[in-house]
Amino acid sequence: MTRTKNSSLTNALRILKSFSVDDIELTLDDIAEQIAISKSTACRLVQTLESEGFITQNTRYNTYALGSSILSLSNTLLEQFYSLKDMTSFLKNLTKVTGESSHIAVLQGNEVIYLKKEDNEHRVQLRSHIGRRNPAHCTASGLALLGYLSDEEIEMLYKDGFHQETAYSISSITQLNKRLEEGRKQGYFISDKEMVENVLSIGAPLFNKDGEVFASISVAGLRQRMRPQMKKIIDQVIKTSIEISDFIKQS
Repeated sequence: MTRTKNSSLTNALRILKSFSVDDIELTLDDIAEQIAISKSTACRLVQTLESEGFITQNTRYNTYALGSSILSLSNTLLEQFYSLKDMTSFLKNLTKVTGESSHIAVLQGNEVIYLKKEDNEHRVQLRSHIGRRNPAHCTASGLALLGYLSDEEIEMLYKDGFHQETAYSISSITQLNKRLEEGRKQGYFISDKEMVENVLSIGAPLFNKDGEVFASISVAGLRQRMRPQMKKIIDQVIKTSIEISDFIKQS
């Protein structure tokens, strides 16, 4: 009985996570296929989620989308990460000075989730829209968060190995630990061609009042634009991470 409940809960959560900016509406067949469950099971779980407001049905096209309960929880979650709207000015200034897109992200498991983004004027496709999940070891945002976990936590997160987005992605614990150690010493972390081959990103941790890392800040853009001004961008990322951390400690 317990196993069935846990399995149903897991599958229901996986259904919610199957929606994205690229897939804002899904059919029942889509959901069943993505989660690898029967259509009847998908139908039962979707009906439960719909009754609680987590999923809504478009009866005209017979598709499903995320419901208003998700928005309510999202607003509650954002409040837990201090006041993101108060960090907008920091991101706007970082993007203005560097000319590239800036982000604030948090870690969930071995993935990084983007909570806030300030786009640059170039409109480069960075795979980093708000709510997007990316493999943490492939991004500067993620490395800046992984860098302050214990060795045991890192081992647990990557016990099943590494997903490689490109041929340049980190592929072993040894390689990851070396990169994290370098980043901690420098105070910033770099991801070069590891998430997207023509994109480079630079990230740094954000500390709370207790001196713990709660999020990260990063700048990302095309390598051809980023590399000539690397020192300037690194300096600005570090400067902004310190400013935000000080702001959090004083608030």
